[in-house]
Amino acid sequence: MRRSYVLVALAVTTLVALAFVIPLGLLVGTAAEDRALREAERQALGLSAVVVVATDRELVQNSIMSTRAGQDGRLAAHLPALGTVGTSKAPAADIDRVRHGQSATRVDVDGGLVYLRPVALPEGQVAVIEVYVPTAAQRAGVGTAWLVLIGEAVVLVLLCTFLADRLAARVVRSTRDLARTAASLSSGLLHARAQPSGPPEIEEVGAALNGLADQFIEFLAAERALAANLSHRLRVPLTAVRLNAEALPPGVDRDRQLHVVGRLEQEINAVIVEAARPLAARPKLRCDLGEVVADRAAFWGALAEDQERPWQVGEMPAEPVMVPAAVSLVTEAIDVLLGNVFHHTAESAACRVSVEVGPQSAAVVVEDAGPGFADPEAALRRGASDADSTGLGLDIARRLAEETGGRLDIGRSELGGARVVLTLGPAAEPASPAPRKRFWKRLGGSHARL
Repeated sequence: MRRSYVLVALAVTTLVALAFVIPLGLLVGTAAEDRALREAERQALGLSAVVVVATDRELVQNSIMSTRAGQDGRLAAHLPALGTVGTSKAPAADIDRVRHGQSATRVDVDGGLVYLRPVALPEGQVAVIEVYVPTAAQRAGVGTAWLVLIGEAVVLVLLCTFLADRLAARVVRSTRDLARTAASLSSGLLHARAQPSGPPEIEEVGAALNGLADQFIEFLAAERALAANLSHRLRVPLTAVRLNAEALPPGVDRDRQLHVVGRLEQEINAVIVEAARPLAARPKLRCDLGEVVADRAAFWGALAEDQERPWQVGEMPAEPVMVPAAVSLVTEAIDVLLGNVFHHTAESAACRVSVEVGPQSAAVVVEDAGPGFADPEAALRRGASDADSTGLGLDIARRLAEETGGRLDIGRSELGGARVVLTLGPAAEPASPAPRKRFWKRLGGSHARL
């Protein structure tokens, strides 16, 4: 940006300087030529008084030699009775033409020009005064004038370029400060503020950016307070659920219900803690995707067994598959994908879960034998749902994938229903990069290789 300012100033100033220097230089040349011709006219007029009264050739010669032009051989008089006195360079034909026409003129000759002036003598005779003006006299001072003009133009261009550079440096410093502040805000440092400086327009942008950051903090504080309050309000009904679960007879169902209630309490506590923690202070967590998928598959597998739903789980990777996301967030996303299967498909519809590890990412694949998605693109829009749901689940999973550099894809499964692929990346590859075979097992049934 600074370089652009300087180049624009340099180009504009150069054009302006040329627009003035060239006409002025030509004008100086014309003025020098006019000055030389006026001097020739003056010399011819001075000799005319002598020629009118002179009857002696020697008198005319002395008058001519008394001038600088005569000494330089640039002055002559053509007299009808006495002939040519002095040094002549003009052709005889031009001298005769001036004598008969009785009008002053100038004639180009080698090395310059001659000025011919007729002088009326007694008895109707006409004498001609000749003044030679060399080219050097016509250009006297022109070269110096051009050098002065060019020097002034160069100084003007350099001065304007320097001033433009100083102005551009001020603007660039201000914009860089704004850029640093914006980068700090985007990285979560919401208390970063710009120091408004530079031109008034940039100061206005800096003040607006600071105001926007203040609004962010206020809105974020309000959202955190709302999330904490809503989570805290869930404690009362959750306590009732725990009491009801504890009132059940001892057995597997009671233990399962208490386990679910315990997990809910952990999630609510996590929401309250995260809502109170500043965004910049939140650590960038990592987790083992295979371990999380195995845990959630076991959790939902119990429900599938109760429903007698065909349930298949792929073999988990032997080595940890680390993804840049917290365990709670990955757990929430996987629960969303598996919960959709149980909520939107019949109990007889099969479901299978697997983990696929790639060179730079890892993915959780959930497939079912249900009706699938009529409009996959609409299903990914937040709040869009063609069933009795909020339409937020898939958007939660999509946001998690995008935050880690992955994506959420919806397609058609070999089972006949939906195939949802949650890709998280970048992921740490297992120790062995060899392609992994996919195995499935069915709870309560025989193993099958697909």
